Amino acid sequence: MNTSSEDLRFSPRQRLVCALCFGAYLFAYLIRVNLSIALPDITEFLGSSDTSAVGNIPGAFFWTYAVGQLISGWLGDRISPKYMIATGLSASIIINVLFAFSNSLTAMIVLWALNGIFQSMLWAPVMKTIVLNFEGERLRKMTFAMSFTLVFGYSISWSASTIIKTFLGWRFVFILPAVVTGIFVACWLILYKREGERTLVAENDTPTKITSLFHIKFFTVTLILIIFVSILHGIIKESINTWLPTMMESLGSFSLSSTLGILLIVPIVNFIGIMLMKFIMSKGKANYYFTVFVLLLISFIVAVAASVFCDIHVAVLVGLTIAMSGLMFAVNPVFTAFIPLDFERWNCVSTLAGLIDCAIYVGAAFSSPLTSFLADGSDWSLVTVMWAIVLLIATVASALLKHFSAKVFK
Repeated sequence: MNTSSEDLRFSPRQRLVCALCFGAYLFAYLIRVNLSIALPDITEFLGSSDTSAVGNIPGAFFWTYAVGQLISGWLGDRISPKYMIATGLSASIIINVLFAFSNSLTAMIVLWALNGIFQSMLWAPVMKTIVLNFEGERLRKMTFAMSFTLVFGYSISWSASTIIKTFLGWRFVFILPAVVTGIFVACWLILYKREGERTLVAENDTPTKITSLFHIKFFTVTLILIIFVSILHGIIKESINTWLPTMMESLGSFSLSSTLGILLIVPIVNFIGIMLMKFIMSKGKANYYFTVFVLLLISFIVAVAASVFCDIHVAVLVGLTIAMSGLMFAVNPVFTAFIPLDFERWNCVSTLAGLIDCAIYVGAAFSSPLTSFLADGSDWSLVTVMWAIVLLIATVASALLKHFSAKVFK
């Protein structure tokens, strides 16, 4: 049955839900990605010559965020997402303000670990809210729209934080985004008045326990591969996203204007990555696992090029790293948004979204201290080799995932 363009239009309520869900995760990035811009100044403020020690700040966030996703994913399928999202954002705002006035590495690690817990309360209930309010092709359209929160979240946070840090100092990188996010939380509580009208049940009209799914042939190996590739993706994604600004600053070849110029180019590349993901998905007849395989294969080729040519010129290394960033931005929504939709038939969307996000940030937790250790100040050659090795393993694993998932999701 063909779907007309009229059928794909969102209702007034759906447009409101779209704006609120998009805003919720966009503002979440503002009060978590800001750390990557402040890290060089925090290192200088603490008087630490050991970048791996400061790398424990984002590392702590990734660990608590990963564990929190398991809990939030499970809760998101059982309680109202409205108050989970409001609570998570509000607590994260408070943590950012407290972090701005912190003066010790220990306090910063503890506070950013708490930020990970509260930020973990957001994505799974956002996905549940979307599923409650959209269905069919509208659901896919909304899911694709949500993939751009990653692009806009990072670009706005990086650009705004760089300007704020330059003129006001690193502490305001945490204070000002917290204030703006507080205004959005008030709007969320006022405007999101009720849950969607869809009733989510399993195909046999009774809620499904996720443990029962392991009786499906090849389900276990498919889920293990989803988790494994998610972990590897998280290693690369956050190794780049967390440390790209530090890489540019440590290489010492970029002025404020050129840094801002590059940070404005990054969202354009990330946008191209998202559109490439859409193109590959359309060619693969909406096969999410085929899309992941192709994107990871291209990423591996770029990583090999970065490891081979990293010593030629600083601009080559930064350019190839930005290209990988765009590819990782393309892979991420496939895992966190589209793949969980395959589990809608079993009423496990939020649970799977939380589990996959958990896996991604387990990888991120390993990547942050590992990247800072391998970089050793300003030598990024070993980091590029690490990227190539991890992406090779991820590409092979994604090929296996594509094979087994076809047997489960028929």
